[in-house]
Amino acid sequence: MMNIKELAKQQEQYVLDCRRWLHAHPELSCQEYETTKFIIAELEKMGIPVQTYEDCTGCTAIIEGGKPGKTVMLRADIDALPIQEPADKPNCSQNPGIMHACGHDGHTAMLLGAAKILMEHRAELAGNIKLIFQMGEEIGRKSEEYVKRGALEGVDAIFGMHLWSKMDSGTANFVPGERMACSDRFTIKIKGKSAHGSAPHEGHDAILAAAACVMALQHIPSRQKHPLDALVVTVGMMNGGTKQNILAGEVELVGTVRAFNRPLRNSMPQRIEDVVRPVAEGYGCTAEFDYYFGPSPLINDYPELCTLAADAAKEMLGEDCLRPLLKETGAEDFSVYLEHIPGVFGFVGFQNEEKGIVCTHHHPSFDLDEDVLWKGTGIYVKFAVDYLSSNK
Repeated sequence: MMNIKELAKQQEQYVLDCRRWLHAHPELSCQEYETTKFIIAELEKMGIPVQTYEDCTGCTAIIEGGKPGKTVMLRADIDALPIQEPADKPNCSQNPGIMHACGHDGHTAMLLGAAKILMEHRAELAGNIKLIFQMGEEIGRKSEEYVKRGALEGVDAIFGMHLWSKMDSGTANFVPGERMACSDRFTIKIKGKSAHGSAPHEGHDAILAAAACVMALQHIPSRQKHPLDALVVTVGMMNGGTKQNILAGEVELVGTVRAFNRPLRNSMPQRIEDVVRPVAEGYGCTAEFDYYFGPSPLINDYPELCTLAADAAKEMLGEDCLRPLLKETGAEDFSVYLEHIPGVFGFVGFQNEEKGIVCTHHHPSFDLDEDVLWKGTGIYVKFAVDYLSSNK
């Protein structure tokens, strides 16, 4: 019987070394070439077979247990962000303008540590464990690329977690229900008729129409949906016009939709069109629409998997580690995997005021409490072992 906490503690220095190398060598989404080479080299040292995919960075790997059983997948994301890190701390980024400012270096290091433990004890496993080191989490649905290439074939369940700056070090949250929102993008082109600003009656002002459309869009979250269903509709860009005294003939609006309710989210393209088109026409303009479905809402639909994950966290962090955490309107493309197979996703805190680790994700001074990392390794291992044991 594995003493997972003890085994994870034994891998602490290895996990730290991995995290520090990864932090010093960050790469942007879908450009994680050296990162992928590093991961593959580490897995091959362990004797774990690795699979790469054409036109994809990242990789998957399989650990075959000594006994028959199901297959569980453990996921880590590997990309960094276009942020300049201050050069005043150890192991800071050596790649100008690129930084691990979201904790993905920690996720990758934790999963490599878990791979070592699981490979060394594979004879005890009642089933198989598949590892996925995923590219491009920061830019949308890149997890879908692995699905298209068959990475989920034969996988019965998937587990993922995120190191989280809004929770104290040593706490965790793994609960059923809505956890993170979708992140969709819409573009609206308002077309009018140019005219001189001194004779506006000769044209149809696309800027005026677009401004009215921006205001009208707020009718959707405030009046069209149930008050308990969270919804954000934000127009972040308005592009148009050529000169201060010319009525714009065309204006482009670009925005985002965040929602948790799946049917509500799926209805948004039609809702946006139904609201905007008549407003634009009222100003003598026309409207064209484009809607991009990004990462879907991340919803933990399997309470039994949440229980396994919560128990794994308690094993590694202590019986009183679990904390409530409001759902987040940020997105996470782990949700794409959940469209295909059962799974669970949760959060492990690392904020530590005594160490000055207080910055939120995507901040230039972001850092991790490294004392949490070996425990995260243990959570990966514990979840995998318990899932396979409970599904013999």
